[in-house]
Amino acid sequence: MRWWYVLLLTGFLMLSGAWSVKAQQLPMPTDDLLNDAEEEGDWDFTFRVGINGSQAYYREWAQGGVDRIAVIGNTVFTGVYTEGPYQYGLRVNLRYGQTRQDRGAFRKSDDRIRIRNQFRRKFEDERFSLTANINFETQFDKGYDRDFEEVQSRFMAPGTLTETVGLSYDPDSYLESTVGISLRQTFISDTSLSERYGLDKGSWFRNEAGFTVILNYEREIWDNVSYTGYLETFSNLQESLLNTDFVITNEFEGKINDYLTTNFEFSMRYNNDVTNALQIKQILSVGLNFHFM
Repeated sequence: MRWWYVLLLTGFLMLSGAWSVKAQQLPMPTDDLLNDAEEEGDWDFTFRVGINGSQAYYREWAQGGVDRIAVIGNTVFTGVYTEGPYQYGLRVNLRYGQTRQDRGAFRKSDDRIRIRNQFRRKFEDERFSLTANINFETQFDKGYDRDFEEVQSRFMAPGTLTETVGLSYDPDSYLESTVGISLRQTFISDTSLSERYGLDKGSWFRNEAGFTVILNYEREIWDNVSYTGYLETFSNLQESLLNTDFVITNEFEGKINDYLTTNFEFSMRYNNDVTNALQIKQILSVGLNFHFM
């Protein structure tokens, strides 16, 4: 069933390219670093800081309820350099959130360290380009199971480094697609978690070779409402295509004013080295966003 999720979203992204909605530059971060670069021979920098949260308090409320508080902070730094047909882009995306329910302990609700490096050489037909990516991802803090007893992740457990070289096709300013060959390294700083992430017992490192498909779509779909969709797959050359890893993210951002926004994120992930179940994450939040560059 997991392939149906990929096929459905892929079809949605492709059909979305036919929407007749006026496009504007989006305020949210995506993994397409280079399409929006404007100045040639110079750097273009952006830096955004956001704080999103929610809170609920009940006292003698007849219908019942549970006190809760949640806060998520995120920063996005992007730098793009253009020189003739060559482009380089860097994006650093950091997210961290805590939540507390009733009088329980604070627990991690979101955690991300993601660094994207993208190199591009455009062809004469600028819809096509040769692309190279070096991407790194891990998390800051310990992650626990639902019972808050067993540690499931921590800094650099896992950490992943992925290098991809491929061909990109950008039919318009909204959609970027890349197909390429990849190397992926997995690092485990705590070897007690090695088997949880598909490594041999006590092992701290694994290298895989495969091929990757990436789709990235971003567009303003209504006034002050923007959508970003991202699909990335990794197929290990030594395994069946049915074991292809994938991650799908969908994010809607509604701009209330220059500082206040509301966000809805829905993500799905599959990696049979971790679990045969489809992993799902959904976050709805309201927060403040500040742009410095």
